[in-house]
Amino acid sequence: MKSAYKITFKRRIIWIAILFVLIFLVFRLKNYPVLVEEYFSLEVYPLIRTSLQFLFNVVPFSVGDVLYLLIFIAFCISSIQIIRLTFKRKFKIGGLVFLSLILNLEITILVFYLFWGLNYFRQPASKRLDLVDTDYKASDLFSVSSMLIDSVNSIRASLRPSDLQQSESHIHKASISAVQKHSATSPSFRSSAPMVKSSLLSPILNYMGTAGYYNPFTGEAQINSQMPVFLRPFVACHEMAHQTGFGAEDEANFVGFLSGITSNDRLLKYSTYYVATQEFLIEVWKTDSVAFKMMMKKISMSVLEDFKTEKEYWIKYHGGAGIISGIFYDNYLKANKQPEGLKTYNRMIKLTMAYYR
Repeated sequence: MKSAYKITFKRRIIWIAILFVLIFLVFRLKNYPVLVEEYFSLEVYPLIRTSLQFLFNVVPFSVGDVLYLLIFIAFCISSIQIIRLTFKRKFKIGGLVFLSLILNLEITILVFYLFWGLNYFRQPASKRLDLVDTDYKASDLFSVSSMLIDSVNSIRASLRPSDLQQSESHIHKASISAVQKHSATSPSFRSSAPMVKSSLLSPILNYMGTAGYYNPFTGEAQINSQMPVFLRPFVACHEMAHQTGFGAEDEANFVGFLSGITSNDRLLKYSTYYVATQEFLIEVWKTDSVAFKMMMKKISMSVLEDFKTEKEYWIKYHGGAGIISGIFYDNYLKANKQPEGLKTYNRMIKLTMAYYR
């Protein structure tokens, strides 16, 4: 019995060490963006994405949600088992369960990066899209912000009541169509079969303050189906940008923006300009509070009402879970070549400014 225990214990320690080394080597790839770009992002990842889409696009519900739920349940069971065995002083068995937990965690991390996560380490979008991603003048920021305000006001005025009551199916189709249309404009945006689904975990996402997410294990882009309808179309384009291979949040925001503004769907177009206007106004406020107040006066009452609706919606669910998930995701982004953490979402400003130039 002791011999069998020692063999099992030793094997798990060896595998943990091997996987640790592999994960360490994967993280070292962040120093070689050209290699990641050439061999993973442009060669390997498209094959993985196509395979996952072939398997899961036909499934009407989110397989990724179910997978995450099963992983969470398995983690809880293992944790309870470890605590129970510790209280019973069965330290050897408890130790084996703990090692299994570590082993499974390492496997999950490795699969995450090999399936999609290495896209975090590829060359920046500014280089791939030949955009001069440099600093800009305050006057340029104010000019583009004013253009966005004019656009969001105009499109909001054109919306019909039926536009704000679109079904999830219509929102998905319009977003997929926009991504497919934009996909044809450049090899950098190419996506074989873009797909978005409503998350089964939307009630939980509300409390986490999450609008959507991309599941790298199943290749599914998912949106929170309970948030205000005018947010969903852009979030769908953002998550499908991740699906295309844009890992960084600012890049996914930018690609989602490019997809949305060329769409003929009024709600998607409004959703895109609505989010972009918000992001630019945040930057204007940081740059010049007086200019910010002047610009806020230019925004139509309908758009301001949508600002209020969105704010009240998220406040309703604000709590400990959102704070904890925010801290976790902030550090997750920092670990994946996005040192500004959650502030990375607002860094699409530079790419958009370069685009307008």
